[in-house]
Amino acid sequence: MEYVLGIDAGGTKSHLALFDITGTLVDFGHWGTLNHEGLPGSFRQLKKEVNQFVTGILNKNKIKLDQVISAVFGMAGVDTKTQHNIVTGIMNEIGFKKFTVANDAYLGIPAGSPEAAGICAINGTGCTISGINKNGKMFQIGGVGYVSADYGGGGILGRQIISTVYCELFRKGESTCLTQALMDVLGITSKYDYVEKVYEKFHEGNLSIRDLSKMLFDAAIKNDKVSLGILRDAGTNYANGIRCMIEEMEFDKTPYLNEDLYIVFAGSVFVKGEHPMIIDTIKEKLDSENPRLKYKYTLLKVPPVAGAVFWAFNNLKVDDKSAWHEKVCSQLENI
Repeated sequence: MEYVLGIDAGGTKSHLALFDITGTLVDFGHWGTLNHEGLPGSFRQLKKEVNQFVTGILNKNKIKLDQVISAVFGMAGVDTKTQHNIVTGIMNEIGFKKFTVANDAYLGIPAGSPEAAGICAINGTGCTISGINKNGKMFQIGGVGYVSADYGGGGILGRQIISTVYCELFRKGESTCLTQALMDVLGITSKYDYVEKVYEKFHEGNLSIRDLSKMLFDAAIKNDKVSLGILRDAGTNYANGIRCMIEEMEFDKTPYLNEDLYIVFAGSVFVKGEHPMIIDTIKEKLDSENPRLKYKYTLLKVPPVAGAVFWAFNNLKVDDKSAWHEKVCSQLENI
């Protein structure tokens, strides 16, 4: 039997899905971060952990590595050509023969589009926009923090909450219910304890900054003006990146004008966010700026690793992409 393997190596968690060549799910594995930027040993540790992850799943199912005839690795932290080349070399050293390495942001496109073409906006640990067109051109916007003016992702939104509260306390900033909510989390009643507790809680690892994004959505549900403004600004930032992606991929030109343009929303902040302001802002701005396009907005309901598996099958030149897409996604939807 031959097999197809996909990995979604994220900044917080990683998934591996193993399918046989008939399109049947064989196994599904979980791991921690496989972003070299989040590993103390960087690329050296990445190689060791990927090898352990893959070997563990294959040995469990009594499968040899050379039986894996197609693999796709969506890797957080692969943002430059140099990083891509290093990770590609790692996969070669591990023993993979036919495989593709890409940033993990690209996985949302084949996971959410039967044609494996379109745009994916990621709002999870980080903030990235990716695009793939039918000619195979790939392009990425964002994902490298302040360098790319990222305004989204749990980490960045969490920091925005912290600075917004500070502004109310010490810069005559606008009143927001985030202030009391964050002070409650910090266990303080005096504003003069704010900075010290922030350092104590966050910089010593007692509270995760990215986890604060839920507080932002809770405040937005209460119609907190400041929170709604933060989410609206994030939506505008995403929309402007998507508009640029449309131009880069030429989705605003023939033949794409007469076809559905998949805009896939992925990542925990999008998928689990309890207020629609960011996504509603994106839709509003895209619909008004490019009314000729036939947008098909999709909130990703399968783990992004489904995109890695579908991509790996596509690399084998499977017939009837829609059928294979449904077969892969249906088996991973409830995981």
